Amino acid sequence: MQAGIVQRIFNDHFSAYRRNKVLHSREKNAAYAIMTCKTLAQGYHIEACPNDYYQISVPNSCKHRACPQCGATDTQLWLERTKAKALDCAYFHVVITIDHDLHPIWRFNRKLFTNFMMQAAWHSLRELLLDWKYLGALVGAVAAFQSWDDNMFDHCHLHFIVTAGGLNADGRWVRSGDKLLWSPALASKFRGKFLAYLRAGFSRYTKKGEPKSRDKILRAPTGTSVQNCLNLLNKLGRKRWHADIEPPYAHANGVFKYVGRYIRRGPISERRILGYDGEEVTIGYAHKEKHDNPTFKLSAHDFIRRMLSHVPEKGTHVVRSYGLFHSGCREKLNLARKLLGQQPYEPEAKLPSAIELLSRMFPDQQIGRCPYCKTELRTIFIYRGGSASAWRLAA
Repeated sequence: MQAGIVQRIFNDHFSAYRRNKVLHSREKNAAYAIMTCKTLAQGYHIEACPNDYYQISVPNSCKHRACPQCGATDTQLWLERTKAKALDCAYFHVVITIDHDLHPIWRFNRKLFTNFMMQAAWHSLRELLLDWKYLGALVGAVAAFQSWDDNMFDHCHLHFIVTAGGLNADGRWVRSGDKLLWSPALASKFRGKFLAYLRAGFSRYTKKGEPKSRDKILRAPTGTSVQNCLNLLNKLGRKRWHADIEPPYAHANGVFKYVGRYIRRGPISERRILGYDGEEVTIGYAHKEKHDNPTFKLSAHDFIRRMLSHVPEKGTHVVRSYGLFHSGCREKLNLARKLLGQQPYEPEAKLPSAIELLSRMFPDQQIGRCPYCKTELRTIFIYRGGSASAWRLAA
């Protein structure tokens, strides 16, 4: 449907939806951002032609990570940086899932849970691939955390884009074969590490016996106890977990774009919303081959609830770089690039403007240019609107 359909749904129904509900601040902030994005409530900025032929006032975007109207330039900047750092080799796409019984713990500890999950996955991959039985080398990896499935239900899993080769201890590039790892070995290793990190997370003390700060301790979900959670972890340690490793891709452009979708936008893009009659939302499945019907319907209130249930906690990094792609491994990355016949990686000294990025994304359109002299417009004034939600102002 047309751009702004999610904003319309929220503006039509959020006031009624929030009535008699206790919402987390991250949900309120996300809803307010979605409803006011690209409106004067977010403020405005003035762009002008340096030759004084043209001037326009443009409402500000909200820049919230859950807003489907925002983040195109942030995603493009991440893609350009990641592609500039990429190694000229094949790549594997690895998907690691967890048992759904752990979702209540995630809901109460989103940031810490995500950290543990990503650390356990990378530590498992690194440990196995450093073993000479598999590769015997340090790989580069980009990871993305996703908390939803096609229906926008809870489904926490990780996507890893992993180089099909790595740098060994002798400083030589080692190529992997058609298979990166034995999937059950990765799933088993991840299960052990992740459950161990969760058990340690419920403890009030570090391994050295020092007390932890509150933000470093996992909380038991409402209606259960820490002991119940520990019993659950013991039970899940006896179950079989799953990891999927797809055949290698010749290059990483497509899979990097796939991962880039999780930086911004939230659990759904507006292109998947096929219909809205004021009460019900018709949504197309992202993976139609996995479902009997190509679409499903939700009431507007259910749509809002599922949309807000996946807003990450502030400060949660849902996309991360590991191994050769980590910022602390620049020297090893450049050695690998040299061995693969590439120039050393040097990050951009100056970040491009939003207009520059949009021009790269849509080269055939005159975005951000004067309609008369075609000169790039310059921002000459910025007014930022109040960030307080309407119900807070009213209070």
